[in-house]
Amino acid sequence: MKQYFVLLGILFSFFGSVQAQEKIDYGTTNCQLCNMVIKDNRFASQAIKQNNQTLYFDAIECLLNYLKANNEIDFKSMYVSDYANPEIFISVTTAFYLKSNIIKSPMGANLSAFSSKEKAERFKTLEKDALYTWQQLNRAFKDKAFGNITHDHHNHLRPDSHAPIGVMGDHLHHKGGLMVSLRYMGMMMDGNKMATDNIADVAIFQEYMVAPQEMSMQMYMLGVMYAPTNRLTLSAMQNLIKNDMDLTDQMTMNGMIMQHDFSTNSSGFGDLKLNALYGLFSHDINSLHLNTGISLPVGSIKERDDTPMMEDAKLPYAMQLGSGTFDVTAGATYKELYPFFSWGSQFLATFRTGKNTEEYRFGNHYQLNLWGAYRLFENVSLSGRALGTVISDIEGADPQLNPMMVTTADIENYGGEKIKLFGGVNVSFPQTSVFKNIRIAAEMGAPVYEGYNGIQMNENLSFVIGLKYSIL
Repeated sequence: MKQYFVLLGILFSFFGSVQAQEKIDYGTTNCQLCNMVIKDNRFASQAIKQNNQTLYFDAIECLLNYLKANNEIDFKSMYVSDYANPEIFISVTTAFYLKSNIIKSPMGANLSAFSSKEKAERFKTLEKDALYTWQQLNRAFKDKAFGNITHDHHNHLRPDSHAPIGVMGDHLHHKGGLMVSLRYMGMMMDGNKMATDNIADVAIFQEYMVAPQEMSMQMYMLGVMYAPTNRLTLSAMQNLIKNDMDLTDQMTMNGMIMQHDFSTNSSGFGDLKLNALYGLFSHDINSLHLNTGISLPVGSIKERDDTPMMEDAKLPYAMQLGSGTFDVTAGATYKELYPFFSWGSQFLATFRTGKNTEEYRFGNHYQLNLWGAYRLFENVSLSGRALGTVISDIEGADPQLNPMMVTTADIENYGGEKIKLFGGVNVSFPQTSVFKNIRIAAEMGAPVYEGYNGIQMNENLSFVIGLKYSIL
C-alpha cells in the first residue's frame, strides 16, 4: 500500500509539472506583457490564474516582469518551456534556469529553462554562464539592473520606443494591433524673409500692394493605425486646419501714403492621408520599414474671404486647406534601441501628380528627420530632433490670383530649404496603471536655417501635443 501511494505521488507530481504546449498558437498568440507575437516555442511560458484564465508570454523574462507588477499568489500554476524539449512545459518551481549570452531569448535577457540541473549544465558554454532556481531568479529580477535587461531591446512599451510626436509613420504594430491618435499642432510666423535675410515692409511695397505681417496655423490631426499582419501596418489621418493671417496694405492717395491693417482666415478639413508601413526587418536592437502613402484631395483649394480691395476675394496658395492633387509619398524609417537611449531616422518624399482644378500644383516635398531620445525614468524620456526639408517650386498658377497684389499670391515666392530643431518629452504608463494603453507627448521647435525662394514669411515657433491610445 505504501508503494502504491509513493507511485501515485510521483504521477501527480509529473502531471502537475508537465503540460501540453498545444494551447499556444505560435505565430498568432500575443505576449501578455509586451504584446509581441509568440514565435519561438523554446522560450514560451504561461501562467494560469485562479479563475482558470491562461496568460501567455513569449519569454521567461516577460513572465518575470509581469510578476513584478502582479502578485504571484494570483496564479495557481505557471509553466515554462523546456529548452531541450520544447514540446513540453514544466513547472516554474521545478525548472532550472540558464542565463547565457550564447542562447538568445526573444526579449534580451538570454534565459532558458530545463527540466533538470544536469540538462542545464550541458548547455553551459561560457565561464560567466549562470544557473538559477526559480526562487533565485525571482530575487534577481527584483533587482532593477538585472530585470531591466528583459525589455531594453525591442520593447515597444518604453517611452522612447516611439519617435517624437512630430514624426508620423515611425512604428509598426503587431498583428491585430489598433491605435488611435490625436495631435494638435500650432505654427507661428512673423515678418518676412527674402532668401535667407529679413526684409522690411518698405521693400515689399516696392513690388506688392500688400505685405503679410503675422500668420498662425492650427491643425487637429486624428489618426488610426491597424496591423493586418506583423509586417504590415495601415494608417489613415484626417486633419482639421485653421489659418489666420494679418496683413498690411499700402496705397498712395493725393500724395499721401496710407496703410491699412486687415486679416483673412480659412478653416476646414485638410487632405486625407492613407499610408502603409511595411517592415523589412526587426531585430533585438534595430528595425527598418518602408513608408508609402497617398494623399486624397479632400481639403478645399477655393477658400475666399473679404479684403479691403475686394469682397469674397480668392485667398492665396498658403491660405488654402489642401493641395488639390493626388499626392504620393515614399520613404523609409530606421530605428535603434539601446538600454537607456534610442535614435532613428526617416526620409520621406512627396510627389504631386498632375495639376489641380485651379490650374497649378504645389512643388514636391522632401524631408529628413533625425532624432534621439534618452530614457530619463522608467516611463519618461526626453527627445531631440532635427528636421530638414526641401520644397520645389509651384508649377502653373491660379488665374484668379493677382501675383502683384501680395507676396503669397506670387508663385515665385514658394519653395526653398529649411532646417528646424525640436525638443520633446514622451510619457508612457506602467502596465499596472489604468492608463497603460495611453501615451502622451509634446514637442517644440524653431528653424535654425531658412533659405527661401523669393519672399516668404519668417517662421518662428511650432509645437505638437499628442495622445496615442492602443485599443488592441
